[in-house]
Amino acid sequence: MDEQGVVDNHGTATGLVEAGRRLADARAAAGLSQQQLADQMHIGVEQLSALEHGHQDELPEPVFIKAMVRRLSSHLGLDADAMVKTLGPHTAGGPRRSSIGPTRRGIASQKQTTRPPLTLLALAGLAALGLVVWRNPSELTRLAQELSPANPTLEPSEANVEEAEVADELDALIVTAPPIADLGLTISSSEPSWIALRRKGVVEFEGLLDGERRIENPDLVEIYAGRPDLVQLSAPDAETRTLGAVDDIRWIPLKPER
Repeated sequence: MDEQGVVDNHGTATGLVEAGRRLADARAAAGLSQQQLADQMHIGVEQLSALEHGHQDELPEPVFIKAMVRRLSSHLGLDADAMVKTLGPHTAGGPRRSSIGPTRRGIASQKQTTRPPLTLLALAGLAALGLVVWRNPSELTRLAQELSPANPTLEPSEANVEEAEVADELDALIVTAPPIADLGLTISSSEPSWIALRRKGVVEFEGLLDGERRIENPDLVEIYAGRPDLVQLSAPDAETRTLGAVDDIRWIPLKPER
């Protein structure tokens, strides 16, 4: 490690110790124990203790430390921007290249599963025919008349029987249309990373995202991620996209306005 790297690491460690001391003082002034504050913020008490004591080796990546300092500072009434600046310069690594392969395979698998089988297409066509007949009952009579063979010698009773048989055949074609699938959204992370989700301002989830998590009705949901560059968003009506850059740490709508 060169001399400049040693200076930067020392500055980061010193800033973390100072930020942790200020957070501990603010917590004590608020009359809260570490366990109480950890419960309020939905984080582990071990992480809070490591942060207050400046033990960087017991904490996740620097971007996560920055997000946790900002949240705790705002909760305890401190100047969040000033507290983050106290941490000093730090470097955040990008996503691992090894995760690109599995992620692309997962995307391809998802796209394959969204292709409708031919059976569903056939049922959809039959359902459309049934819907036309249901909305216009007279259409059923017209179709029955067109399908009935022209035979002027038939007795009235025989004609009625044949028309009824045709009507029964059309009724058999009327099927219930399959329900429209709920256009949910799936979030995933190539590595375990911390996120928070809130709907209409109310936090629904806060913790580590490891693998995939499905979000129903995501229009009013926002996400706050410690590593936005690791989080992938997948929806049936759109291509998979990355949540944001590594330093884009803020509340981001899952479905931005188009």
